[in-house]
Amino acid sequence: MQGDRQNPRHFWSIEDKEFIVSSCKKDWPNEINEVIQRADLACENTFIYTHRWDMERCETPVTFDKQIDWTYRLNGDFEWTVMLNRARYMSELGQAYWLTNNEKYAAGYIKLLNDWIAQNPLTEEEVTSSDKNQYNVKDTWRKLDSGIRIVNWLKGYSCIRQSSLWGEKLEKLFQEAVILHGYYLNIAFTPHDAQSNWGFLETNGLLQIALLYPELKESKEWLQTAINRMTKMADLQIFGDGMHNEQCSMYHHEVLNCLFESVLLMDRNNIQYPRSLKEKLSQMFTASLAFIKPNGHQPMLSDSDDTDIRDIMCHGAVLLHWGDLKTIAYPTLNYDGIWYFGKDGVEQYNSMETQVPLFTSHYLENSGYAIMRSDWSKDANYLLFDGGHMDLIRAHGHDDFLHIDLSAYGREFLIDSGRYTYMETADRQYFKESFQHNTLIVDGVSISSYKDSWTWEKTAKPVNSYWTTHPSYDYIQCGHNGYWKLEKPVMVLRQILFVKPDIWILIDTCDSDGKHVYEQHFHFAENVPVEIEADKGIVNTDINEGPNLKMIALTQCDIKQRKCQIARHYNQKSDSNKVIFKQTKEGFTKFVTILFPYQKLADQNLDVTEIDVKDSYGRTITPNLVTALEIKRQEKTDIILFSHQGPGSFQFAETHLSGEIILIKREEGKTEKAFIVKV
Repeated sequence: MQGDRQNPRHFWSIEDKEFIVSSCKKDWPNEINEVIQRADLACENTFIYTHRWDMERCETPVTFDKQIDWTYRLNGDFEWTVMLNRARYMSELGQAYWLTNNEKYAAGYIKLLNDWIAQNPLTEEEVTSSDKNQYNVKDTWRKLDSGIRIVNWLKGYSCIRQSSLWGEKLEKLFQEAVILHGYYLNIAFTPHDAQSNWGFLETNGLLQIALLYPELKESKEWLQTAINRMTKMADLQIFGDGMHNEQCSMYHHEVLNCLFESVLLMDRNNIQYPRSLKEKLSQMFTASLAFIKPNGHQPMLSDSDDTDIRDIMCHGAVLLHWGDLKTIAYPTLNYDGIWYFGKDGVEQYNSMETQVPLFTSHYLENSGYAIMRSDWSKDANYLLFDGGHMDLIRAHGHDDFLHIDLSAYGREFLIDSGRYTYMETADRQYFKESFQHNTLIVDGVSISSYKDSWTWEKTAKPVNSYWTTHPSYDYIQCGHNGYWKLEKPVMVLRQILFVKPDIWILIDTCDSDGKHVYEQHFHFAENVPVEIEADKGIVNTDINEGPNLKMIALTQCDIKQRKCQIARHYNQKSDSNKVIFKQTKEGFTKFVTILFPYQKLADQNLDVTEIDVKDSYGRTITPNLVTALEIKRQEKTDIILFSHQGPGSFQFAETHLSGEIILIKREEGKTEKAFIVKV
């Protein structure tokens, strides 16, 4: 047994054990069961990846009866190999040891440590000669995985080193392995890493090595190198709106977590670092707050899974003392938060007052995501719109321009289809192209051109973006140049007006000299049955109890239902339904669609009428130039005008107003309110 390394301070130490164990047992028994289950499997050389933040999940257990093959690929998927070598199970073996006081978990940690080190040596020559491969030496020594691995080793070590099984020989072996990881991570950093999530995952490992082993002769240099890299990467990778530049909610949170761990450890050990690091981290938490869904999950943007991010919100609430993050987090500090923050963090969280965020709807201007929501409750009406460019390195991005997600009254209706796999298969292309997103397709051509799993060509760019928000409405518009590549180019524009709290008007306009086939695609969450009344232009979800969604197509189109697949997690996919609205037309074409969620069948009645519009001279304006709607229910009437020719002066609905987008709200017995949404 080795003496405690109290200076410097890691996330947890032996003094925290009693409180951590008792608090986790009281508040998070299910999480404890999951940790112990995976730790039990690891003790038997059986591996499964079911943690919520396992980047590439796999629920199929794999057992090595004899020696572990650290290069094994399940079903040919290299992502299984890298998950094995990232070694989250080492951290969980340490936690299981503290939670149970069972020495078998210490023995399991030691066995796997010895096995990995013995089978995976690394020489200086191997490292220096791998520069042409971006310093990814071999399957078990990639820089990304090495950064993640050493962090997991260190977390497990903080618990296991208290065991009587841990002696001087093991301490020396472990320190040698730590030094080797530090040496490798210090060298294996390239300009591309500075622009990629890889850089953060690598550098978090280097920083923790340097900080926790100050006695090493290289530590001072490594620590400063890590801080410098973090600072540079934060400026390069994190937009001013707080979103990570890969435009992907999952990797946004992977980067956020690395920055969180590094900042937390530096604060805890009184290490000076640029103020900009915590400012960037704060911006990332703000972006997460903006796009979190009412159910507490992240939207499946690009290569993302359906992950509950309320644990992330807990961490931010404690670190930054933000009560608005607690509003949408767990009522008690999450399982990992107890380990990170200990008794002081739990007491701080319990005494923290929740605060309603300063914004409800929000626009992430640099990344192009607009989030419209009615309120901050779990039953809020929520729509996310993607009007942003492809991710900067063209790797994790999907061809999802103009995509929308929609949830209402506690139920998901329209969702992203997910990612499913990174293997170069038909599934990879299926989930990445435009056809599997809730967007507009022209002539059966994806908006950008898919080349392979990690490469796009003719990448579309956003045009004509505009956002505004008001207590009574939100409005977003964006187009793209993806269909300028056609022989007869098409200018596409999607406009969405949210008449709060529960009606969205979605208008797609397509301007072209040629004849084209236009399709709107809408993907529904699993187990959401769909009923089509084609003659009325109505699509209704058909759920017997609880909320439903009505879609009303006000332009004549063919409506068809198709099967599709949804992948909420890596290696998992299930069948669902999609609906396609289709027009074949020459010249200017538009789709006008009402999205109306309702809680009860009695609430679904909505009277929608297209109304005439005249110019200031009294001349009737054609529907190609303007769309005007009157939406009635009970005593309330909403009148909406969209001009397709820019701003103008319009006579309609017994009023005369000027602008490009106009909203009038009328309620029986009350004063009329008129809003110029866009001049």
